[in-house]
Amino acid sequence: MALLQVNDLKVSYKSSGFFRKQSEVRAVDGVSLHIDEHETLGLVGESGSGKSTLGRTILLLVEPSGGSIFFDGIDLLHTDGRTLRRFRRQVQIVFQDPYSSLNPRMKTGNIIADPMRVHRSADRRAIRERVLDLLDLVGLPASAYDKYPYAFSGGQRQRISIARALSISPRFIVADEPVSALDISIQAQLLNLLKEIQEKQGVSYLFISHDLRTVAFIAHRIAVMYLGRIVELASRKELIAGPLHPYTQLLLSSIPSKQRRVPQQYGEPSAYIRGCRFYPRCRSAMDRCRDQEPRMKEVSPGHEVACYLY
Repeated sequence: MALLQVNDLKVSYKSSGFFRKQSEVRAVDGVSLHIDEHETLGLVGESGSGKSTLGRTILLLVEPSGGSIFFDGIDLLHTDGRTLRRFRRQVQIVFQDPYSSLNPRMKTGNIIADPMRVHRSADRRAIRERVLDLLDLVGLPASAYDKYPYAFSGGQRQRISIARALSISPRFIVADEPVSALDISIQAQLLNLLKEIQEKQGVSYLFISHDLRTVAFIAHRIAVMYLGRIVELASRKELIAGPLHPYTQLLLSSIPSKQRRVPQQYGEPSAYIRGCRFYPRCRSAMDRCRDQEPRMKEVSPGHEVACYLY
């Protein structure tokens, strides 16, 4: 059984302006996916595709408009407060910006210890020992315990964020663009750290990024998201070797390499198109794509795509 199962998840917002009527923005529109124990699912797509909204909705930080979320077999949208408190002890999030996600008025030791105090998972002495162990795990010296966030670089701050996320031994972590604001060399260090933590502690990740190269390094499977919907889902190896959806091919061709760049149309992206949302930008679009939205279809074991070309 999957650790996390999301079925037909939807998140909508009301949008209005001075010169236009109120309309509905579908940030997440019918997403279904699962994540197994000890697995990393990479979620990739350009800015505005709904990746962060999906991750925060899974953690119930955003209220869904429809669908279901199951964690370890429990329906999170139809359960009691005690069960939800147990769920929150098993999940954590690492935010994108290490500069704004840490309280500048708190010392590092207190920042990492905070989740343990909130969930009352250990006494005072045990908390200090746990924090020191976590600092060592993420590659920071014990002297960091009494320092404030301003004393650290961006990469070190993100290590503190990871230590905080690990403080209550979660089973599942949403990593929302955790390395995008960092230098390339620091990115590699943190990605290797996340993989090492997974090997040691068995945690599962939803790793969100707009960079397919980064996702391909850390993920076991990759889901490609475009304007609120998953358009392709496959193992890392199969998706990189043989991307099927024109949008996935476009993302892959944007990685600096010797491979030929995939040409594209320059239509305006829109979530309000009746058919395929990639239709205005797709050079392979057919009339059917404009009128009917394609559904996810399994074209080979574990490889699904939402495209009429298949």
